Amino acid sequence: MRSRASFFNGALYRKNLTRFAPLWIAYLLLLLVLLPMRVLSRANVAYQYEAADVVVQVLQMALNEGCLLNLLYACALAMCFHGWMYRARSVNALAALPIRRETFFGTNLLSALTASLLPNLLAALLTWGAAAALGLPGFQAAAQWLGLMSMEFLFFYGAAVLCAALVGQLLALPGLYTLVNFAVVVVNYVVVRILETFVYGLPDNGHTILAKFSPAFYIIGRVSDYAAFYEATPYESAGVVTISGGAVNAAGLPWRYWRYFLILTAVGVLLLAAAFLLIRRRRMERAGSLTVFRPMRPVLKYCFTTGCALVLGVLAADVFFGSGGMPRLWVLVLCMLAGGFVGYFTAEILFQKSFRVFRREWIGFGVFAACLLLCVGLMEFDVFGYERRIPDAADVESVTVSGSGFRESGVVTDAAHIADLITLHQSLIDEKADQEALARRWEARDWGAERLDYAVVELVYQLRDGGTLSRRYTICCTDRLWLDSASLARRYADLLRDPYYIQLGSTPSFELDAGKVGYSELSRYDLELDTWRYETLDAAEAYALYRDCVVPDLREGLVGYTAPFYFEDRDDVEYAADLSLTFQLTVEKPAEEGIERVVINTFNLNLQPTVGSRTAARLEQLGYALCLQSERRAALEAQTAAAPAARDIPIG
Repeated sequence: MRSRASFFNGALYRKNLTRFAPLWIAYLLLLLVLLPMRVLSRANVAYQYEAADVVVQVLQMALNEGCLLNLLYACALAMCFHGWMYRARSVNALAALPIRRETFFGTNLLSALTASLLPNLLAALLTWGAAAALGLPGFQAAAQWLGLMSMEFLFFYGAAVLCAALVGQLLALPGLYTLVNFAVVVVNYVVVRILETFVYGLPDNGHTILAKFSPAFYIIGRVSDYAAFYEATPYESAGVVTISGGAVNAAGLPWRYWRYFLILTAVGVLLLAAAFLLIRRRRMERAGSLTVFRPMRPVLKYCFTTGCALVLGVLAADVFFGSGGMPRLWVLVLCMLAGGFVGYFTAEILFQKSFRVFRREWIGFGVFAACLLLCVGLMEFDVFGYERRIPDAADVESVTVSGSGFRESGVVTDAAHIADLITLHQSLIDEKADQEALARRWEARDWGAERLDYAVVELVYQLRDGGTLSRRYTICCTDRLWLDSASLARRYADLLRDPYYIQLGSTPSFELDAGKVGYSELSRYDLELDTWRYETLDAAEAYALYRDCVVPDLREGLVGYTAPFYFEDRDDVEYAADLSLTFQLTVEKPAEEGIERVVINTFNLNLQPTVGSRTAARLEQLGYALCLQSERRAALEAQTAAAPAARDIPIG
């Protein structure tokens, strides 16, 4: 009768825990220093420790130091428990034992989970006790920390064991493990950098579009941000504590991030299952080879070649041809071909363990080079129509516009103004060649005798079918083009003068009254005293100024316009003064001593008064003397002309 396969061996389990005890003991000591001892060290801080402080501090540790620890600890455990597969002597010795591969895998998995869960559980209990010693409820924070750490470890260990099953050398394991965890985000960043050279109008939000596929990068760089704990939750809701003017979700990490960690856990289980199937079919006699599965060789070789072509190509272009902007197309293509050459033949040397690979491997590299040139050609000549795509006005629900000249991004919903933006978009596409030539001059600092400036505009179309279309352009301009009223730069500046666009970002999202006026200030240049004066406006005075003067001026475009290019000389219409108005939305919350007013929203408006505006006239009526920018400049030039010439002072 055939015996059933066993997935656990007690002797091997105890041997794993005792042999590698220094590793998990060091891990435990790090946890104790980073978590319960850190909580206790905050007992003597100047401000009162609150429950939400403990939640944020404990969970931040799981998302920052904890994620980094799990990343390294999982790889170290995989190297320890599966290191026997990479030496012919240990493979032969263990193969002689009456232990199946399933037993090795199951016992090693249980050993790893024990080496992670027990230190985490002890650290969580001690953290709960440390919070209780401070008189704070820390059970919820400690329990969430334990859950996050366990989920992170399961994913990272699954990835590490899968890498261990694929490679045949011990040092190849951490190399492949690093690529698995960070290759997606690195390649995505490099690809977007390369596409900036090929694709006209590429938006600036693509560098981290695939960040979620690199969990270590995403957790440390995104989820650990304090924005994960600050929620737009009304104060009256349960479980919300107000700290430093922001509402902290005392319940812990929002649910949208918990979904991400649950997906990571499921992926980790799938990776372990895949590793189990591979180890069962592993060719143990190939211990010492770079990979024990021959079909994986071309996959790894061409992945490595592609990565080297992209990463080394961009690095070489930046180092040897300047990093002020992406170089010319042919330069970047040559650098990528050189990077692919290095990657392809390096992979061949590692696989064949010989330097005699330059005689018969040129066909494979030629195929790769042809594919690379084909992809570059498809993007450069816009075969798929990405650069030429403009949505129909009837299909656009709104357009979010931002860039030079816009105080903040604003959402355009008016049909007429949407049509204006589409017309501007079409002009940008039509003048692609001229704009790219000017952009290359700017990057090369080849300005010649004329001045050169640029403005950035970004358009995000929200389509009625639920889709979006994003584009980002640089509008370059010279002295000569600025004098042409039909130039693209002048048309863009004329569009910004429309009061509709001036008001974008100039109106708060909450209703205003005199009680919502915060700190408001007028800074103006005093021509008589030859100095800047900073004066605080009364709350009632500032609100009346905004209601009666600023708002009507914004509607008529008399204030709020920001010139996108420095060619536009507005000294005769602008005063040497800046008006800053701050409005704050506050709520009242019970405190130990009475009622505490807490700011939950702030709106800042900075304007420069102009001649003929109601704002400038009211400031003059209130006794604030304003001088024109041209008057201030003339005074400075007169002072410079009247200053005595510097005299040579003899030395010695």
